[in-house]
Amino acid sequence: MTVRLGNIPHSRVILGIESIRHKSATRDPHRDDEGTAFVKLARYVLGRAPGLRAITYDTALRGSHRAPLIADGLVVFTTQHGGLAPESLQRFEDGPCRHDLYVAEGRVCKRLITDDGTTHYTPLPVEELERRESKRTRFYHRPTIPCRVKNHTLRIRVDETPEDREIDPSTKRQRFNRTEHLRQLPPDTHAGRRLKGFRQDSESQHSRFDQSYPHKRVPAYGADAALLIYIGYAWLSNSAARAKITHALAA
Repeated sequence: MTVRLGNIPHSRVILGIESIRHKSATRDPHRDDEGTAFVKLARYVLGRAPGLRAITYDTALRGSHRAPLIADGLVVFTTQHGGLAPESLQRFEDGPCRHDLYVAEGRVCKRLITDDGTTHYTPLPVEELERRESKRTRFYHRPTIPCRVKNHTLRIRVDETPEDREIDPSTKRQRFNRTEHLRQLPPDTHAGRRLKGFRQDSESQHSRFDQSYPHKRVPAYGADAALLIYIGYAWLSNSAARAKITHALAA
């Protein structure tokens, strides 16, 4: 887990590292899967750096991983998993107006059916990502529904609700995995594309580590030994970043 200054090259600081399970839970019961390990690490860092506001990661994070981090007050951005079918969200009614709202591609859409029966999901413009502090932080979208009668503005939760966590008796599954289908910042938006770049940027740290060893193989047996080598690398990398930042700020 890393952070860097936006305007100073080579200023990336490693905040925390963790080994994860790549084998089955039976063969390696002492480590967590990647998503679970990341949630623990992010919460550890958040407890010591309360100014943390947003995190970007890859598709190893699913809705179940994003939900607790969002409840802690973070904006969690990952790209959208492929193959997620549009999910019915609600029917909005206001006087004579009726609008069927669905979640598709990580955002709220209005379902439209053409005269030949083709279904289209039109993304709704979001006026604001609203944050409300409480014991569990809440986030809302304020989308606008264009309508020939009048435009409608509403508020929709984008964090997991108690109703979402209820088990549906018919399917024996959670009623709605909101944080899997609905994103705080949808990927295919200006803000989403900008945050996606930060994730790609962070991969250079892994690339530098790989290139430090012949054939991109760490000379160690076992996860504990490999983690010890990475701790040494992080120490060296952070020392170089500190020197770079100190020099840049003094100039």
